[in-house]
Amino acid sequence: MSQSRIAYYADLFVYPTVVVGFLVLDVETSRFTLQARWWCTFFLGAALWTLAEYLLHRFVYHDMPIVKELHAMHHARPIDFVGSPLWMSLLGFSAVLLILSHFWTFEMASGATCGLIVGYIWYLVIHDAVHRWRVDGSSWIRPLRLRHLRHHRSPTPGNFGVTTGLWDFVFATTITPPIRDHRPGGRNLPVGQDVASVRSAGPHITRT
Repeated sequence: MSQSRIAYYADLFVYPTVVVGFLVLDVETSRFTLQARWWCTFFLGAALWTLAEYLLHRFVYHDMPIVKELHAMHHARPIDFVGSPLWMSLLGFSAVLLILSHFWTFEMASGATCGLIVGYIWYLVIHDAVHRWRVDGSSWIRPLRLRHLRHHRSPTPGNFGVTTGLWDFVFATTITPPIRDHRPGGRNLPVGQDVASVRSAGPHITRT
């Protein structure tokens, strides 16, 4: 859904505070000793975020009724501040924390949840970068931007991972790079499209 600039970027200010708060709580309850269990589950959560990101993007944002219609707004207006509100992700992370606390200690559950949150923050930064940052040819953002633009432009669904292409590779949803048209005045073609179809479509580009 459409949001104001403040609401759109609110996650980037709220969640770092949440992570620091959980870290301080763990340090204080353990007499100012950084516990290995917290850090192990933290890094586990951060790694698992990449899988969660892929699954959410593929099966929720693109397949689930209502949600996919909202996500389609982002495809139609990729520069606009379209995204899920803060309260939705807060509910999601709170549910994860409660579920993990049922099976693990609170320390380990909070560590894993904080890892997931940091992964989510990184996703938000990368997604904003591939859409809004100025990127030159040597930037480390450029390959990520190209991957994400293929997700937007290709008629074949794929490239659901934003921060990494690992899970697209694992689940065979990687969109291969475009084929270069070597004819005079030619341009790069998305896989599966011919010169005539691309030229008739004009310069418009949609994004996720």
